Amino acid sequence: MGRRGGRIALSLGATLAAVLVAEVALRAMDVRPDRYPQTARFETEDKRVGLDLYPDDPDGAFPLDLRDAEARAPWLRRFPALAERWERTPHGVPFRYSEELCRGEVPPRTDRRRVLVIGDSFSEGQGVVEADTFAARLRERLDADVINCGRRGYDFPTLRSWFDDRLSLQPDVTLYAMVLNDPQRGEAFQARQRYIDDWIVDRRRMVGEGDGRPPLWEPRFFTVLADRLEGVRVQAETTRWYREMVGPENAEGWAATLDHVEAMHAAMEARGGRLVVALWPLLVSFDDYPFEDTHRTIVRDLEARGVTVVDTLDAFRGEEAERLWVHPADRHPAARAHARFADAVTPALR
Repeated sequence: MGRRGGRIALSLGATLAAVLVAEVALRAMDVRPDRYPQTARFETEDKRVGLDLYPDDPDGAFPLDLRDAEARAPWLRRFPALAERWERTPHGVPFRYSEELCRGEVPPRTDRRRVLVIGDSFSEGQGVVEADTFAARLRERLDADVINCGRRGYDFPTLRSWFDDRLSLQPDVTLYAMVLNDPQRGEAFQARQRYIDDWIVDRRRMVGEGDGRPPLWEPRFFTVLADRLEGVRVQAETTRWYREMVGPENAEGWAATLDHVEAMHAAMEARGGRLVVALWPLLVSFDDYPFEDTHRTIVRDLEARGVTVVDTLDAFRGEEAERLWVHPADRHPAARAHARFADAVTPALR
């Protein structure tokens, strides 16, 4: 074999031994890629009642436990398909909506000041009980009726028409809680969008069947390594996508978004009210937040249109992002994050 061949053989042997030791250690510690059963959403046909479901309840924040037969029975009557699902995702948050499809009830019009909240799932409070949403907290802080008309999945241009329709509620102030994925997307920008983790719902970690554990025959070392590498790739693509949302790559969509918000601002001024835009951060690392420039662009461009903007990012500095998530696989803001957001925007609404 020769001296060189011997060294190669020894090197390969040492590498294989190291991999074997790592494999044994990973299995002993049950180290594996984090995977969770797919979360679920049930909603009545009239959209007046909803239910968010999760596989576990790590923070004790979900009030409904479907493992309790008595608690489960009324929901099974309302959603028969739940019978095939509840065992995988037994922990839930109930939702109720008004006739106007706003969360909770819309109080009768009085002399009290009215604050209309619009936005997407961050405003609606996906995975969060109604009393812990920032809208509910604002009711406690302001001498006003706060009406939460946030709707999950709504971005521009849908948010514009939703706002126009909700003006029938006669708000004195509209708070638009903006999230970085709200802007309208131009056709060219949308056409080249790939499937990515959107930094909000970690679909990569969700599985439709089983518990996501790798089979016994699959090498744990390579499974974990591949998962980490895939995570780095997806995070890089996702970060770029968010930055480009307000950049030249989506110039058409971002310009349309600015027009929509400016029109909302004008509509509120025309009725003697005002619009406040409050910008949510994405709940990622605040030690090295990757969207500082994106926030600055949004604030600069909206203020240039005469719109009042509150960037709430500073209210989250020093927080561990993971402590603010509804669930490890669902990075919507939990109650703690809603409280910080409410604290940050209250002064602008007084």
